[in-house]
Amino acid sequence: MSPSELKQQNLTAIYQALLQLMSRKPLAAISITELCQQAHVSRSYFYRHYQNFDQIILAFQAQAILHYFRGLPTGTQVDLTTLMTHYFELTRSAVVTYRLLIKNNKIDILLQTFQSAFQLLLKQDRIGVHSAKLTEPYYLEFFSGAVINMSISWVTHGLVESPAYLAQQVAKFV
Repeated sequence: MSPSELKQQNLTAIYQALLQLMSRKPLAAISITELCQQAHVSRSYFYRHYQNFDQIILAFQAQAILHYFRGLPTGTQVDLTTLMTHYFELTRSAVVTYRLLIKNNKIDILLQTFQSAFQLLLKQDRIGVHSAKLTEPYYLEFFSGAVINMSISWVTHGLVESPAYLAQQVAKFV
């Protein structure tokens, strides 16, 4: 196994272990020792790679959203509605995780992850025919907050609407 594969395997293990523990108790009640035992990694591994639990969540969430967005058609621009449909589909597919993060007040990580991925797509000119507002100062923060708040509300209310409907709403608001 290559070093990058081992790193990914360890990140997945420690992230999954953290989620399992979070499903049983609040994040604040989880010890580093307990997490490392659950993940079958050493405490030295934890301290070498992370300063806190948030960094584990952020690293895994960032990889997940970037991996998901890489599934978009290559070499072409994607309209905002399609992009947002993909995002809400990702949210739906990871709803258990999403609920755990909301329950443990990790909304800032969801926001930061979405914002970074969206910013990367803008930088790579992957979003076609979008509002010029998206590139204005502070609009990315506003837009990211709106999408994450919609996601939280959607998850909290039981995923009643379809991802496509939510995406259409986002495109309409922009």
